[in-house]
Amino acid sequence: MNPADKTDRPPDLHRVLAYVADLEMEVDRLRKQTGFLRQELGDGLKRLLAFCHDPSPTPGGLEKAAAVVGGLIGTLRELRDAPAFHPAFDQVVAIAIRPLLEKVFRWQQLMTGRPNVALRLDLACEVVDWFPARLRNVVENLFSNALRYRDPVKAESWVRVAVAARAEDYEVRVSDNGMGLPAWHPADEFELLSRAAPVRDAGLGVGMPVVRLLLRQSGGTMTVTSDDGKGTEVVITLPRYDRDDFLT
Repeated sequence: MNPADKTDRPPDLHRVLAYVADLEMEVDRLRKQTGFLRQELGDGLKRLLAFCHDPSPTPGGLEKAAAVVGGLIGTLRELRDAPAFHPAFDQVVAIAIRPLLEKVFRWQQLMTGRPNVALRLDLACEVVDWFPARLRNVVENLFSNALRYRDPVKAESWVRVAVAARAEDYEVRVSDNGMGLPAWHPADEFELLSRAAPVRDAGLGVGMPVVRLLLRQSGGTMTVTSDDGKGTEVVITLPRYDRDDFLT
């Protein structure tokens, strides 16, 4: 079945909107990664130069320098190993969902500085037939928001992902025990991302609306429930397609 058949929009408009949304999310992803790498490499080089110019090296200095280099290499390796799908890749393929989720989560942990948040997976299926670049972009944005708005006062922070294969679609639930939406904001206004965060990062408020657009253009849905101080759950549905289906 063709994805365009699952929406009420004309096929040409559907394709344009879907590609625009894909590209917007890809540009946003690359912008964030570039900024993160620039900061990490700059900080790492400063630490190495400090070791080199220290007139009275302290014991273990060489080991510390090696640890800095190892950390930079690990960060670059994570970037290089990221799923290499073109943002406009519009053909349905079999996606191994577990390694995709684990990889994207590790990268988002690096970018958000949340290494201690646990990922809990409850996968009723290991393979999802869908659009790879689009699914990656959706997952990245959901993980990014869950990690950025963790609750720092809680002893344990976690993000849980449950995936189930149903007759007509896949259901993906991404939940967390973070701060949640403020009580005075209804859940259907989540697109504004008016969460109870002490500081709003520049650029927030773009990713989630585009996620919703991508899902709608693909015939899927997204719903959000949230309790202030208790966490948020995002439920998305991905309509089933045959492998090698594509947008026309």
